[in-house]
Amino acid sequence: MTSLLKILNNPLTLLVVMAVTWYPTRDFLALTTVIMLFVTLQVVFEKIVNGKIPDFLFGSWCLLIPLGSMTLFFRDPLFLQWKFSVVYWLFGLILVIARIVGKKDILKSMLSLAGPQMKKVEDAVWKRANYFMALGLILLGFLNLYFIRTGDMDLWINFKFYGATIYNILLFGIVGYYIFSSLPEDNTSKSESDEIKA
Repeated sequence: MTSLLKILNNPLTLLVVMAVTWYPTRDFLALTTVIMLFVTLQVVFEKIVNGKIPDFLFGSWCLLIPLGSMTLFFRDPLFLQWKFSVVYWLFGLILVIARIVGKKDILKSMLSLAGPQMKKVEDAVWKRANYFMALGLILLGFLNLYFIRTGDMDLWINFKFYGATIYNILLFGIVGYYIFSSLPEDNTSKSESDEIKA
């Protein structure tokens, strides 16, 4: 059960499922149905295995179900397409609002799982990384809108598969590199190297 959840939570799994559905059929109704079923399956398995659903997944699912249902009912892909922009904007704004109002750094909470050394990163670094990530997500929402308005469904799907994936890898990579490169040097290893030199 846990191994199946890991497969479901891998972002590449959803991309593969979307590609296998879209490219042979070119049917946005089938694509919408598959995405809704897939994310619902993620939510159910998270609840069964872990007893709770991560906020990001739950928020995305809460937007997906009504907008996906409207896509199916009105037979118009625009509702599903807009969902992605709304999700990017919401999570970008949540990062900013949590930092300003609640003085809580969501990015720090997420990356603290990487190890106790993350606590040594200065608050100013987290602040800059947090705002950069938020800006990146909000910009991605507008990029999504651009592809909705300027191209056909094929172009938008290709943007979702390739463009948004590469964009996210770069965004997370830049933020991750900035944070990890800001870690203070380990004093013990530094003193050991000084002793060797002496």
